[in-house]
Amino acid sequence: MKLTPFLRIALAVTAAASLVAGLTGGLARLGVVAPVGDTADMHGAIMASGFFGTLISLERAVADGRLVALLVPAVSAAGAVLLLCGYAEATAPLFLVAGLGLTALTALAAWKLPTLFTGLMTIAAALWPLGTIFWISGQSLPEVGYVWLGFLILTVVAERIELSRLLRPTLAARVLLVVLVGLFALALGLGQPWQGSALLSLSLAGIALWLLREDIALRTVRTRGFARFSALLLICGYGWLIVAAASLALLPPGETVYGHDAAIHAIAVGFILSMVFAHAPIILPAVTGAPVRYVAVLYLPAALLQAAIGLRIAFDAMEATEKLYFPAWLTIAAIAIYVALLLGTMAVRPKATAAA
Repeated sequence: MKLTPFLRIALAVTAAASLVAGLTGGLARLGVVAPVGDTADMHGAIMASGFFGTLISLERAVADGRLVALLVPAVSAAGAVLLLCGYAEATAPLFLVAGLGLTALTALAAWKLPTLFTGLMTIAAALWPLGTIFWISGQSLPEVGYVWLGFLILTVVAERIELSRLLRPTLAARVLLVVLVGLFALALGLGQPWQGSALLSLSLAGIALWLLREDIALRTVRTRGFARFSALLLICGYGWLIVAAASLALLPPGETVYGHDAAIHAIAVGFILSMVFAHAPIILPAVTGAPVRYVAVLYLPAALLQAAIGLRIAFDAMEATEKLYFPAWLTIAAIAIYVALLLGTMAVRPKATAAA
C-alpha cells in the first residue's frame, strides 16, 4: 500500500477514535458511564480539536494534494493521541501548531485563488489556534469551546458557499456575509459568548438566515436521493443555529449552566453534526476513494439526531438535568447507525443488471 493512502486511513482512524472518546467523555460528564482517563474533563478539546480539527485538516490536506500537507492533520492526530493517553498538558502546543498549519494551508489557497470561499476558510482556520492560545493562557475549556465552535461554524459556512457557488450571490449579499462574519469573529475574540452578547447572537443569527436564503439547499430539497437528504439536514442545522443564537442572548452561558448546555449542543449537535451527516457522502469518497451509495434508511439516524437535540434543549429549558442522559444516548445511537449504514453502502456494491 502506498504511504499516502495508508497515512490518510491512519489519520481518519485516529479522528474516529477521538470521536468515540469524546462521546464517552460526554456520557461520563452526565454520570452515565465511569470516566476513562481525562475524557470527561477534556470532552470539548477531544471533540473540537482531536476529532474535527484532525478531520478538517485531513480534508484540506487532501484538497491541497501535496504529501507535506498531511503533516498538519498528523500533528493534530498526535495531539489527539496524547490527549487520549492522559497527557493533556502536552496536547495544547500540538493543537496550536496544527491550527497554525491549517491556517497556513488555507491562506496559501486564498493567495493562489482569492475568493470568498478561500477567504472565509482562512478566517475559520485562524479561530482554531486562537482558541488554543486562549486555552494555553489559562482560560477554561467551556470558554475556549465557543471559539473552537466558531472555527467549525465558519468552516461550514465556507464549504456551503463553495458548494452553492452556481447560485452566485449578489455583491450586496456577499458584502453582508463578510460583515456578519467579521462581527462574529470579533465577538468571539472578545470572549463575549461566555458573558452574553447581543453582537454575537445577532451576527450568528444573521449568518444562519443568510445561509437559509442563499444556500442551494432550498432548491435541492425538491430533488431526490442524497441531494434531498443533505438539503433537509442543512435546513435543520441552520434552524438549530438560530436556536443557539437565541439561547446565547437570553441565557448567557456565564450566568446559567443550562444556557451553556443548550447553546453549546444546539451548535455542536444541532448544527455541526447535522452538517457532518449532510456532507459525509461527499467527504468520505474524497478522503477514502470509495463511493457512498444512497439508501433511504439513512433518514432514520438523521431523524434520531434531530430528536436528540430537540429533547436536550427541552430538558435544559426545564432544568431537568436528570433526563439529559436520554438525548445523549440518542445522539450516540444516531451516529452509530449512520456510520454503520454509510460503511455498509461503501462495502456493498449493487449487482450489475443483466442485459435483456
